[in-house]
Amino acid sequence: MSLRVAARVAARASARVAQARAAAPLCRVPTSAAFRPTAGRPAARHLHASARARAEGDADPNLEVFTRDFLAAIDGVHTCTDPHSSSMMLRKLVKSGLLKFEDMRDAPEKFFLAHRLLATIGLGGFGIRFTVQFNLFAGSVVGLGGPEQVAMLADVQRKGQLGCFLLTEMQAGVLSGLIVETTCDWDPATQEFVLHTPCDKAAKNWISQGYTAEVGVVVANLRVNGHDHGPHPFFINLRDEAGALQPGIRIEDMGTKTIANDLDNARVWFDQVRLPRDAILNKFADVVEDEYVQVTDERMRIEVIGQRLLTGRQAIAEAALYSARVLHMKTEEYASRKVCNGLAGETTLAAMPQLRAVLDESYAELDRMIAYTAGVEARLNTCLRQGDIPDADLVEAIAVCKIRCIDVAIQRVHALRQEVGSYALMHDTGFELVDMLLTCKFAEGDSRILQQKLARDRLKRVKKGGVVGALKDIFTGDSAEALAAIQLARKLAPTGKMAQRPPSAWDQGELEKMQAVMDANWRDVYALADMVAERHVASSSGLERFVEGQVVNRLKGTTTAFDHDWKAKVAAGGAQQ
Repeated sequence: MSLRVAARVAARASARVAQARAAAPLCRVPTSAAFRPTAGRPAARHLHASARARAEGDADPNLEVFTRDFLAAIDGVHTCTDPHSSSMMLRKLVKSGLLKFEDMRDAPEKFFLAHRLLATIGLGGFGIRFTVQFNLFAGSVVGLGGPEQVAMLADVQRKGQLGCFLLTEMQAGVLSGLIVETTCDWDPATQEFVLHTPCDKAAKNWISQGYTAEVGVVVANLRVNGHDHGPHPFFINLRDEAGALQPGIRIEDMGTKTIANDLDNARVWFDQVRLPRDAILNKFADVVEDEYVQVTDERMRIEVIGQRLLTGRQAIAEAALYSARVLHMKTEEYASRKVCNGLAGETTLAAMPQLRAVLDESYAELDRMIAYTAGVEARLNTCLRQGDIPDADLVEAIAVCKIRCIDVAIQRVHALRQEVGSYALMHDTGFELVDMLLTCKFAEGDSRILQQKLARDRLKRVKKGGVVGALKDIFTGDSAEALAAIQLARKLAPTGKMAQRPPSAWDQGELEKMQAVMDANWRDVYALADMVAERHVASSSGLERFVEGQVVNRLKGTTTAFDHDWKAKVAAGGAQQ
């Protein structure tokens, strides 16, 4: 049976399933009602759905102490509006040892909680700086380094050194997936690696904390004896003890942004930079006696290098949700005090039906995603503690967190700002930070790329299961999703000789033909991805909760002053201050 015939059969079957479901009695609680505050309990709205069902007072006292101490350590972060002052705040936090670099493995709940706490103060550039330090940089060493390399992090933390993660390149950014042109050749004569940027398009680009960092993890194609082994991670000292760049390294600031100018972003070039033999993070692969060696059964590949992107996506999704929620809470507090003239006399802005509707809908959608995301984090924490690489279903669930949480946050904040008038234009309301949600959308893998992967993996299921498997999905799973997958697979199916060879063997003309087909059906690709995402969210219990239970509004307006002399202060030795 062809895909065309299968699509027709599936359409009829889907219609029958839909009719049967429509005829069946439903017993559902409206989502908005499920999260509506109970009379006499105004704080109920500020709890996750499952938190309301559990007795108060069950919080972990160790986490309560950590929360208190962490918030005290970052007190005043909202006044750190330039890269120098912001980086010095992080150095102080790193030195404090409140959150250790190994906590991602040993106490992942603390690691994710710290991101959420920062978001309750304000989703700014410091939050990105923080996750680069503890997740992308230190987390990569913990996850990809050997025991001696992991032990080295204790010295980095003691000194309060800053690190960065050098992956994206000028012509291979967040919309390109993992494409690496930076090279790292093994030199048997000197027993060193030679790191090099072969052309401008391979320069490391938009590297957060890249200007102020002393150390970093750089991803480059490892070449040994003329053989390219693909992307591998390397530890690198970017600056010497005096703060000067190491020979062969050039770094430029990316310039002023519309938001988060407390965070430095850099473009980095390497010109035949020599790295010591132990620079390669060698938990999975190494160079021994001038030969490339796979250290474990798990070979080095994108799924291994990308582990920190997964934890980053999870942390960013949680931060976006909390940021949007505390903004709604602060706006609701304002609206409850704002007196307006109603038809029957004075009332408050919060009593206006259109704002009430927005708030109810927002809390319902945000809390639904918080519950789903808490469940996904619990699964991820198990993997982190055990040192396991997440399976395909968990990787997909994390992608759904990243896509849906940020979309919901952006949509609900946009709906809210339209109902509160000039308040949304004022500083110190939280609305001055909403462009950070756009940053969340493309950080750690653009949401569009993740959607394409969701759709691609769903189409692989159609190919693997064949027509019989596709039809089975219609009757036993989500019929609309299954039908959409079959129809899209038929539209994208390669024809003629293309179908007989893998895509890697297609010539330029065939690649252009497939690109034209993809371009013509791009809406269907993203529609299928949305269906896959909704299936994941709908299949969760909705009862999961984060360890802290309650979302607390701590929003603070950022200082408007900016020190334009920050680069000079960094050059003068900010690390030693």
